[in-house]
Amino acid sequence: MQQPLEGVTVLDASQVMAGPFCTHLLRLLGARVIKVEKPGEGDALRHYSRDSKFARRAPPFIGLNVGKESVSLNLKHAQGVEAVRRLAARADVLVETFRPGVMARLGLGYEDLKPLNERLIYCSVTGYGQSGPMRDQPAYDHVVQAVCGLMTVSGEPGSGPTKVGFPLVDTFTGYCAAFGILAALQQRARTGLGQLVDVAMLDSALVLMISVVAPYLTTGVEPRKTGNRGYNRSPTSDTFASKDRSITLGANTQQQFTVLCRVIGRSDLPDDPRFATTASREDHADELGAEIQAALLARTAAEWEALLNAAGVPAGMVRTVPEVLSEPHLRARELILSATGAGEDHFSLDIGARLEHRERAPMSAPPAAGEHTRSVLQELGYSERELEALASSGVI
Repeated sequence: MQQPLEGVTVLDASQVMAGPFCTHLLRLLGARVIKVEKPGEGDALRHYSRDSKFARRAPPFIGLNVGKESVSLNLKHAQGVEAVRRLAARADVLVETFRPGVMARLGLGYEDLKPLNERLIYCSVTGYGQSGPMRDQPAYDHVVQAVCGLMTVSGEPGSGPTKVGFPLVDTFTGYCAAFGILAALQQRARTGLGQLVDVAMLDSALVLMISVVAPYLTTGVEPRKTGNRGYNRSPTSDTFASKDRSITLGANTQQQFTVLCRVIGRSDLPDDPRFATTASREDHADELGAEIQAALLARTAAEWEALLNAAGVPAGMVRTVPEVLSEPHLRARELILSATGAGEDHFSLDIGARLEHRERAPMSAPPAAGEHTRSVLQELGYSERELEALASSGVI
């Protein structure tokens, strides 16, 4: 079965998280991804591990780079730049994560490559985009989490700024970049023309936060921290202790509240005037929370999860990452990917959506830095003598 992006070639001049995650998604959809890395050290993400077992191929790198090819090219050398130009002339997509203006100074900006390939889709991923007063500021995920306001709405009420515990902005920025590229590919199918796709981490973060940003734009009411409480702020849409561990409930509606009370053995609560309506429950949130909490201590989180979900009340036991990854449900969904190379298993995740007419292709292991330099350059017409000369001069 043909993959959605079969026949599409992506030149990946990005590193660390946002850009490589974007190209990871494109690779999973069937694109060929050729990763351009510095000779020697390669992508900085290769070194995000102190365990010598993962030297130059750290676990975060593995997760974002299975199935890709790697060429090592020195972009400070004119011949290295020329090799990238020749690759771009044949590519469908180029993704880069350099600071604004760097690729142009190298002669590899969108305007430099457009005459070589009018069908090229050129995606630039930066902290703040290619325009605006903040354009030239450097950025990391946690810095943008601060700038975008995310840290002011995360955590418990009254707490200080709180970062989300993983690079959320980087990851969602990669999704936005892949989305933009897919849109540009669709448009190119009609017009025959490529285009520049300008993706900013700050823009992406605010789009991710639309559930609090849009209401603020409409009402002018500043969003506030809500801790573990659900989006609708119902006191029965929160996290509680059970007999053994925490469980999160999602009793948002009147019917769900009534059913929750019945299942936990407190059918009297809906008749209490303090808890009879959505508004009164919010006004007496602490009192209601104490009643619910006392009842939940009677059983384990797993028991409550089964009973409540069966009754139609969303409930989830708080799991660790290892626990959720061991769930049979994820095996049934085939979300976890494995690739084998050099006698080892390498793990990643699929795109997060199941397509009826997409059959997952086997993934090769993440490449060693520069592993495919010679084979890829030979495709461009470089002779063995030329390759030896490039190697001896430090270009590859």
